[in-house]
Amino acid sequence: MDIEIKKLKEPYPYKKLADVLRKTYFEEYLNAGALQWSEEYAKFYFDAILPKESSRDFIFGAFDGERLVGTLFGHRDMVIFENRLKLETVNLGLTAVDPEYWRQGIAKEMLSRLIKQAEEKNIDFIMAFPEKGRYGDKLLAQFDFKNYGKTQHLIKIMEGRGLQALRENLNINVILVKLASFFSHIPEMDKPEGVIREAKIEEIDDVREILNSYATRVPLLNFYSHEGYKESNIGLAQMNERFGDPWGYHWLVLEQNGEIKATISYRIEIVTSEIIPDEYLNAPVALLTSIGYHEEMEFDQKLEFMTAILRGIRTEVPEAFISQITSPQHERKVFKKLRFIKDRNTYYLYMKPLTERAGELNNYKKYKEYLLQYFR
Repeated sequence: MDIEIKKLKEPYPYKKLADVLRKTYFEEYLNAGALQWSEEYAKFYFDAILPKESSRDFIFGAFDGERLVGTLFGHRDMVIFENRLKLETVNLGLTAVDPEYWRQGIAKEMLSRLIKQAEEKNIDFIMAFPEKGRYGDKLLAQFDFKNYGKTQHLIKIMEGRGLQALRENLNINVILVKLASFFSHIPEMDKPEGVIREAKIEEIDDVREILNSYATRVPLLNFYSHEGYKESNIGLAQMNERFGDPWGYHWLVLEQNGEIKATISYRIEIVTSEIIPDEYLNAPVALLTSIGYHEEMEFDQKLEFMTAILRGIRTEVPEAFISQITSPQHERKVFKKLRFIKDRNTYYLYMKPLTERAGELNNYKKYKEYLLQYFR
């Protein structure tokens, strides 16, 4: 069978992309909750998650004739190391192969092409967050990627609705539901001083300043550029218009005395879980990202802000049964205090330096704190 690896270019084959991703990321993740891969969702993903032309230069497809049978998406970004070294990276995401074509070396060939192009473009290093047991970690090891330790995906069971879903829809036994009730509680706390509101597009740089300030607090930071962050927020803001209620995107800030002190973004999406064979639960979840606090904020103030966000989600979208964050490493203590629990799956941070300057990443055997994006 002659499989050809090509760089994907406009016009993008959204229907073909959706078909491949549905067979992998939807059907393979039904036990854990799967995103809705459709042609329209694929278009949305390009507009909101892959808006930068520099990232679209690292999108590859595997073709059997005219049939798309595999994908590999790379997101080109800047990472700040130890607040002193700027490194260009390609962050891997959405690596998928049609199950009919497994065990033919297709993912390996796509990754080989991407690495070659990264070297030609003088990219400093490639990074990825593979899940244990789904072959990604083994594939990366074949290309001398190094494992820099586990990375956490955290979830918050959303009180009554979350417990109801566990008990009635997901058939979790009563003892585990009682245990989960401890972790589902959203603590009663004072409202944070100031006002939590939707951010304005003209406040991009004020919000970026907070997020990028983590360069002084953690050794690895995904740098938030003006254009990239702006384009992503504009694309994400179209979610409700494209998919209807309860889908939506919320980009929030905490304003105190005319100054922005904290920020968070979250998407409300419908996920599908297989309860028993051929019986499914479709329910909204809140996907949290890009949380950041001003350096002057005290721990209790951070808790007040995050608690207010969770209560806001519970009020605005009462049918949402969990909130999830895949990039909590820079504020782990906040999420631990609020009784977020670990996802049942295990993920790792893998990196492969391509340049001499990126070799400094090996100054650390493991990374516990960082602000890096995870592309689902």
